[in-house]
Amino acid sequence: MALFQMALELAVEDGRIPRSPCRRVSLPRIEQDEKRFLDSTEILHLAEAIQPMWRAFVLTGAYTGLRPGELTALRLDRLDILRRQLRVEEPLKTRAARRTVSFPPFLAEELAHHLATYPGSGGQVFSAPEGGPIRMNTWRRRFWYPAVEETVGRPMRPHDSRHTHVALLIAAGEDPYVISKRLGHASIRTTYDTYGHLFEGRDRQAADRLEEAYRRARTDTRRTPDGQRVVQLDS
Repeated sequence: MALFQMALELAVEDGRIPRSPCRRVSLPRIEQDEKRFLDSTEILHLAEAIQPMWRAFVLTGAYTGLRPGELTALRLDRLDILRRQLRVEEPLKTRAARRTVSFPPFLAEELAHHLATYPGSGGQVFSAPEGGPIRMNTWRRRFWYPAVEETVGRPMRPHDSRHTHVALLIAAGEDPYVISKRLGHASIRTTYDTYGHLFEGRDRQAADRLEEAYRRARTDTRRTPDGQRVVQLDS
């Protein structure tokens, strides 16, 4: 839209049109989609309710933060279960989307079991039951939404597993830069713009940690060099 407006302004300057039709036109505000965040218990309930073939798919989405398209494109040669890492190489929204993501030990076990039980076709980690690539519209209707309705309830999109991943990391006190890299964001500002409201409680946590540091310092100053406690006079 900005390029179109610029072209019209240049046309006005060249005398090709008398005025730009975009002047004084208020563009509609673009509202961000409402996001759903699950806790770890809800994720597990969802993974246990969905058909067993898709258990690892649900857990991988929530504990790696991959986009649904990145999950369906994940190939066997980009998954290293022993090192607990996977490489995202397609589809790439930005250059930063190409990344390596580590995952927890339990997920390595889940993925190993998945591959032993449901060998992917065409070199994919996750493929359709009849073979070939996953068609997300069909997959959501047949597998995802029935499990969602049985457990956490709607609205809950597959992409919300990515949002859930961020919420879990923030709750664990993870550094925003690390979160940004795991998501494949082009800039940490993108992470803040999208999930900034989830960081609001971090200010109070920082203040509490400063309190702890101060109390440790007071305790240390009340001890003699040999470790014996000094008589405290103040109350």
